[in-house]
Amino acid sequence: MAIRIREIEGHTVALCAARTKAQIGDTYIDDDAHHALSTKFMVDFESEGLLVDPPIDDKIKPLMLEGENA
Repeated sequence: MAIRIREIEGHTVALCAARTKAQIGDTYIDDDAHHALSTKFMVDFESEGLLVDPPIDDKIKPLMLEGENA
């Protein structure tokens, strides 16, 4: 899912890009970047005990961990 990161009333929010029109100052996150971030969050939350057996992309996880340990 493509996302727009936007400041609204002094708060940073994530919005569905398909349901919103682009505005000046938005940060656009495409589907691939969203997937990569979701995988990162799932792995981090699992390692902190906040999630148990979350759905994690098994192709991206080892690449991410290798990159972090390089």
